[in-house]
Amino acid sequence: MTFSIVARDSQSGWLGMATASKALAAGATGQCMKLGVGVIASQAFANRYLAIDGLRLVEDGLPPERVVERVIASDAGRDLRQVGVVDHEGRVAAYTGGKCIPWAGHLMGPGYVCLGNILVSEGVVKAMASAFERSRGEPLYERLMLALEAGQEAGGDRRGRQGAGIQVLAGEEYALCDLRVDDHANPVSELRRVLEVFRTEQLPYAMAAPRRDDFTPQWDAVLQVRDIIERDLDEKQAAQAAKES
Repeated sequence: MTFSIVARDSQSGWLGMATASKALAAGATGQCMKLGVGVIASQAFANRYLAIDGLRLVEDGLPPERVVERVIASDAGRDLRQVGVVDHEGRVAAYTGGKCIPWAGHLMGPGYVCLGNILVSEGVVKAMASAFERSRGEPLYERLMLALEAGQEAGGDRRGRQGAGIQVLAGEEYALCDLRVDDHANPVSELRRVLEVFRTEQLPYAMAAPRRDDFTPQWDAVLQVRDIIERDLDEKQAAQAAKES
């Protein structure tokens, strides 16, 4: 009931996923991702354990094709499932059950899988793949956003629109980018707006965020930002007090 992409950027090594659907909080369900391991999407009549268990198998060293075989074999409802896997080396595999509501299917390319069900047509995943491949050199969050926009432009989910999300791991165990639109008439367009806010308000501080090997990178810069915030608050408080006096 969704169109999604899971991917590894070959230039940066970043891992990410993006999804859109006529479903509430689509960006918060059915995906698992871990630094140095890979990313998995489970959708259609989703069994979230396919992603949870599949990621453990990837971490154990199984290649994506074997991971898909194992998790699908364990699920009696496999005919209603979709799974897409990308590991930390960029190897890929996918599965679409024969009873998923059409159009349903997947398209795999170097380091990515596009998959969807209840779509207007196969053109949705083809448009996503084309947009992702054309955007080489852009940050992964932008490449994923372009893929979602292309999928929506090609018709998207034939039931309508509701939720969307993007998540990217960029060298740390926590997400660099984790953005969602849970309930909106035009979730992909709204996600683009939120992504631009992320670029302006959050991304500039990413280099100063704690890292596993250094909890205080660019500490002097962090202290400068702290002082600017406090000064701005003091000025606002003084202005408010003057207004009320």
